Amino acid sequence: MNNDISLSKRIIGALSYLSILFLPVIFPLIVWIVAGSDNPWVKRQAKLAFWTQIFPLLYIIFCFLFISVAAWHSMIANLGAFSGILLTFALLIALILYIYNIAMSVKVLLGRE
Repeated sequence: MNNDISLSKRIIGALSYLSILFLPVIFPLIVWIVAGSDNPWVKRQAKLAFWTQIFPLLYIIFCFLFISVAAWHSMIANLGAFSGILLTFALLIALILYIYNIAMSVKVLLGRE
């Protein structure tokens, strides 16, 4: 347990993860920028929350770009099935990271991270 981390820092760290419910990506980014070098623990938690919240978006953008290029060049015969698989995988990643963010917010708030 991190007993040396104050309750206010733990709350800010937990809100960075829990912001997936109210301000995904924006709140952790603000905390990451504002925390600066004087709060390395809060900065680390905000950075992890930011990347776990933005990764599904980056993956979906990559999928759409790949599907667009593949459709433009007629590279894949069953493009509909392949794009369905890619986007289903994107939904699965988003769901897993959603649950991860909520679990990490509880873990940070309890002081176990």
